[in-house]
Amino acid sequence: MAHCHGNHQQPMPSPLTIFLCAALFTLLGMGWMKGYDFVKSKAPGQIVKFYLAYAVFRVLAILLVVGVYVLFISKSMAQSKAFVIMIFIMYAAMMALTLTKKH
Repeated sequence: MAHCHGNHQQPMPSPLTIFLCAALFTLLGMGWMKGYDFVKSKAPGQIVKFYLAYAVFRVLAILLVVGVYVLFISKSMAQSKAFVIMIFIMYAAMMALTLTKKH
């Protein structure tokens, strides 16, 4: 049986971290839906460009958050991994929700 040395702190991100990430994904999801409706009503021909631009923006925003967390906030590799897993789960949930909301 493997024995863990070092601090026995839970690798789970703090409730504040979880809340802030949930808020980020909520904003990204809302921004997507509002932007999608706006572009569809004003310039339907540009929807593909909007889709790609927003996808790039979303990925960059998430990578920035992950980078800042891993470099400046996380205290251990386990904590970093737990954070990245949480981000992927939230990202998947946001994608599923925004895709079902598409008209």
